[in-house]
Amino acid sequence: MLESVLRNCEILLASARAAHLPVAFVRRIAPTQSLSEPQAYPAWLKGFEPRRNDMVFDVTKASCYSNIEFAQAMEYSDSHFAIAGLWGETTCLATGIDAHHRHQRFAYLFDASACQNSGTVPASVFHEAVSQVMANYGDVMESAVWRRSFMLSRGVR
Repeated sequence: MLESVLRNCEILLASARAAHLPVAFVRRIAPTQSLSEPQAYPAWLKGFEPRRNDMVFDVTKASCYSNIEFAQAMEYSDSHFAIAGLWGETTCLATGIDAHHRHQRFAYLFDASACQNSGTVPASVFHEAVSQVMANYGDVMESAVWRRSFMLSRGVR
């Protein structure tokens, strides 16, 4: 399943870049214990490294909105955005809920997102549950459907 999720993310990323859409990368970093402690940054997944014109946001909490620059960027954006990637049960879900409470529209691209195995709930069951919860806050759809509808609405083929 993870292979197909990453493939769908790869297609989405290529489509967004080809259409010159803004792309945001988010990574979760551990908060430092002191000011003198160096910050540790996780490596990007191979093939999913941000480019110079992409936005990069580091967060210490689950929601992307925990980064003030992300929250500000979304406040001034009037467009419908997509949420996809790993950690659907934390980062994607928390961001979707925060977007909803800020009256911002989003689509959760379930086939371009994945959840971890919780230890008691298999990843696929957890992912289905997260997708159902996300439907209470935004649109839930396949990445190909979002790509077609969003790109066509912007006049991009």
